[in-house]
Amino acid sequence: MKAELVAVSDSNDLEPLAAREFAVLPTPPRIDLKTIDDVRVEMAKVYRDMRAGRMDTADGTKLAYVLGQIGKLIESGELEKRLEALEGVLVARKVKK
Repeated sequence: MKAELVAVSDSNDLEPLAAREFAVLPTPPRIDLKTIDDVRVEMAKVYRDMRAGRMDTADGTKLAYVLGQIGKLIESGELEKRLEALEGVLVARKVKK
């Protein structure tokens, strides 16, 4: 698991690094977003977190937007694959004639 260093104190940027306090935060788990269903599940989690007050609505709205864009990309990729398959079938039929 990777970790991230975050400054704990609101110290001046000119203060030497050795004098600053840092905390190590764990890296959040990787979220699988390979299918439309994966994106739907993650968007539902964001929605529930916003409704429960665990997430600021401004942050949740941004995440939902990005998830929506990822969903559109997945959908476009799937449609492109299906279209290529159909075109392949049509070309194969023309060659047989």
